[in-house]
Amino acid sequence: MAYVDLVSTGVTPVAGGATYNFAYDTPISADGSPHITHIGFQIDWTLASALLAEIPATIGRLVSNFRIKIGSETILNFDDPAFSVDTASPSNISVLAQKVGGIDATTALSTTTGIGEITLPFGIDASRSHRVNVSITLGSETGWCGQAFTPATTEFNMVHYYGVAAQATLYGSRQDFTLTSGAERAITTYGKAGWEMLGVVGINDSDADEISQIRVNNGAFRALTLAQWRVLDSTYTQGLRAEGAGDGSTGGVLVPSWVTARLGFIFLDLKRLTAGANIDMTVTSTANTTYSFFPVWVANIGASTANAPRQNQKSISSTAYNVEQQSEY
Repeated sequence: MAYVDLVSTGVTPVAGGATYNFAYDTPISADGSPHITHIGFQIDWTLASALLAEIPATIGRLVSNFRIKIGSETILNFDDPAFSVDTASPSNISVLAQKVGGIDATTALSTTTGIGEITLPFGIDASRSHRVNVSITLGSETGWCGQAFTPATTEFNMVHYYGVAAQATLYGSRQDFTLTSGAERAITTYGKAGWEMLGVVGINDSDADEISQIRVNNGAFRALTLAQWRVLDSTYTQGLRAEGAGDGSTGGVLVPSWVTARLGFIFLDLKRLTAGANIDMTVTSTANTTYSFFPVWVANIGASTANAPRQNQKSISSTAYNVEQQSEY
């Protein structure tokens, strides 16, 4: 009881990057799967000229803004404060996807064709259709892989993973805060009624760590360095996928590259301890900079949001079960 379905966006790609706005209806589950566990954006591309080298980065490097709205509810509103198509490291949305159990992958199928997707877990009722509105901004693919897309033979699709989701997930919009070198700044990330806060994403306006420590005044957290927060969210033990896979001359699949951290990005894994409350943080900065903070909320699927959930100490790190994990049942 799990499968993957594609829905065409119906838009014509534009070489060089653009903002795309489109809407569609989600297919009702065809095999009785209760949930749409993941929703993502997929590019099935053809390039105008042959690649000169291995695909250099995952598809997340092309995405600067990604917004998904179902009905009146915005379930994803990601606006990258430090977007760049450079391929020195995984992008901020790539790391977010990997932190919450999503998918960020790219592979070349030949010297001119390939496929990649950026997918996040959501946990949506699959027994009925939903009207979905999407807005996504892509950077220039020539800066990403060195060649331009051929619009006539490049497809943009929305991908849906059907299965069993552990919880529903919402990704909040960003709040920007100006930090002063050597000073502490009190920051509040607001909770959402009826939802627990899985964690808070912090992103610098440059690819650099410019925070020395963050204290979260909820629960039992003390002031932790960025390295300590990365231990808590398993960044150092599991690593981050930094590159795609595929050889520009043969299209063969190669071993992807892994890194231990993305500078300028931090995920505060709060272990669902907030019970719908705000998160109060004390942030110590090492430079004059601007950091953006994004909340990630979770709740039981179909649960009433009239009352805040009880505190719990769930230790699962992924908010959804993907197709491969169905065999574990």
